[in-house]
Amino acid sequence: MQTPNGLEMALLQPLYARLSDRPALLTTLQAQLGLRPVNGQGQDLMATSGLLNLLELLHAEGEPHIGAWLAMQTDLSIGGGIAYYLRSCATLEAALNEILRLRSRILPDGELSVQTTGPQVRVVLQPSYQTRRLGRLLRYEGILGWLMRLLAHCAAGPLHPLAIDLMTPQSDQAEQLAAMLGVMPRFDRSEFAVSYPTALLAQPLPGSNPALLAALRPSLDYMLPPIQHTVSTTEQLREWLAALPYHGLATQTNAARAFNCGTSSLRRRLASEGTSFSALVQMDRRARALQELVFGESCIEAIATHLGYADRTSLERAFGGWFGYRPAQLRSELAAAWPALKDRHAALRAVDTTLCGDDPQAWLAAAAAIHPRPQAEVHGHRLAALLMCATGMPPAAIQRMRDQGRH
Repeated sequence: MQTPNGLEMALLQPLYARLSDRPALLTTLQAQLGLRPVNGQGQDLMATSGLLNLLELLHAEGEPHIGAWLAMQTDLSIGGGIAYYLRSCATLEAALNEILRLRSRILPDGELSVQTTGPQVRVVLQPSYQTRRLGRLLRYEGILGWLMRLLAHCAAGPLHPLAIDLMTPQSDQAEQLAAMLGVMPRFDRSEFAVSYPTALLAQPLPGSNPALLAALRPSLDYMLPPIQHTVSTTEQLREWLAALPYHGLATQTNAARAFNCGTSSLRRRLASEGTSFSALVQMDRRARALQELVFGESCIEAIATHLGYADRTSLERAFGGWFGYRPAQLRSELAAAWPALKDRHAALRAVDTTLCGDDPQAWLAAAAAIHPRPQAEVHGHRLAALLMCATGMPPAAIQRMRDQGRH
């Protein structure tokens, strides 16, 4: 169940079975994002910020719709008895009205509405801020799947949607998502929505029980207090780091001063959200280093200084661990392929950054559609690896592409 501080860890347990053949990935999720085994439901949570990072990492690792898949595995008995409560309503329309009444208690950071136009009723979800962050979109894709499953549970049978709109980008696993949701979704829309025939609203619910509904309402309202929509410390710290003119200023003391708290308090707040100051600094450095090397013209020494490294060697060591390339090697290959910076910008911005790192054929196809200057002799696997690095793919995926090019 969603709480003001995160998602119950119990709802993430199916990942252990799903990823049983990828132990290294599970280890990463546990070490970096706080995933851990739990027995039963309770207040053992993954912070919202950690959940967004988890969804983004799994998207990059070939699981673009893991949020929706997890929603389909959810034990509907979790969540303060909401499933039993809604099933006690007289009709599906009454259940939807109760969901609207409870929307501030079950939605973490967005709005929910029901629109009836002629033969269709449309249930709409809209994130209220930072709507284009991939992790947040993937999370809302999962919330929509959970809501659809909850309505079907109320009806005690499948409810066949007429259409589904998603804000998430198109993926190469759209057919799998369609099989889960019951219809092929329309991607890259302005909101999340599912449409049903209006006639379903009057459908009596088999569990209808007015006495039980009245008895459960007070306890449900008590167990599901309204969620306070606040921006997490992690999100605030990301914004603070991004605004720093010089990364040498990225110290815990400076950050604590900016947030008007002590360093120990800042550490505790970040830990409760499943992250740490050093982890966020490293993520910001990684993004900045890639941006400056790919799209900038500053020398590597200047980039190292700007990012707060003691010297060029320290940056080179970190960059190699992040991407499997040396900074000078990446810049040299990019310059050989596109000597003019504007041509490089145009080529790289045309690459679909939602491609999965574990889909080499998709990256080879992307490379075939990009045209470096002929004399550069960068093509096929070598060009695909270069594109993967320049767009921030995981180092293991980049290395696999480079290895394939050597055979």
